[in-house]
Amino acid sequence: MKGTIQNINDHHCLLYLPPNYNALDINYPVVYINGDNNMEEIINSIESHFDVDCSTFILVTIESKNWNHDFSPWPAPALSKNSEDFSGGAYEYLSNLTNIIKPFIDAHYRTKTEPEHTIMIGYSLGGLATLYSLYLVGTFGKIGSLSGSLWYDGWIEFMSCNSPINNTTKVYLSLGKSEERSRNQRMAKVGNCTEKTFSILSKQLVSSQNIMLEWNNGGHFTEVTKRFIKALLWLMHI
Repeated sequence: MKGTIQNINDHHCLLYLPPNYNALDINYPVVYINGDNNMEEIINSIESHFDVDCSTFILVTIESKNWNHDFSPWPAPALSKNSEDFSGGAYEYLSNLTNIIKPFIDAHYRTKTEPEHTIMIGYSLGGLATLYSLYLVGTFGKIGSLSGSLWYDGWIEFMSCNSPINNTTKVYLSLGKSEERSRNQRMAKVGNCTEKTFSILSKQLVSSQNIMLEWNNGGHFTEVTKRFIKALLWLMHI
């Protein structure tokens, strides 16, 4: 069951409710996806896994008002002359998600509200924002960063100087094997930075079993939906 929720604090959110939502009087985990991703394709691919090897969940995608603002943790220069600077609005975005959007969803739908049942996933810069949330709030007990922009200026240094709020969080990382072949010198660091992120988190989290790094074939835009499915199956494994 799909529907549109308009303007939760000026964020356009698309909602998915599981097939038996109206028939069963139970509460569900909630997966929040940073950015307006292809919800229909993701749901069509994963519904057959529900209650077999994946917990059934409510899904909320949150459209970004400004990608380079909402998902960047602090200001940084643009990647090219023709693109915008990164203006560092992730704190504001995550505050809205934690304090306004999530409470709205919890108040209007049957959700499991605890961190272990609250999941956030993002792709590219949206994946960086999911990891940034680890050091700001303990709201999300499961995190997915898919092809995350972990090349971002100062990211590794930030991780090294801070600790996750909730060190029992489960973290899924993935990257395409060809992504570090970028002609952009900053983006070309993504493979090395992803491995460093995995190494740092392996020490910061309570158990090495709480983190996964999966390498995919192709570049940044290869089989994006399949990468979402892989992340969800690992994070929501029964």
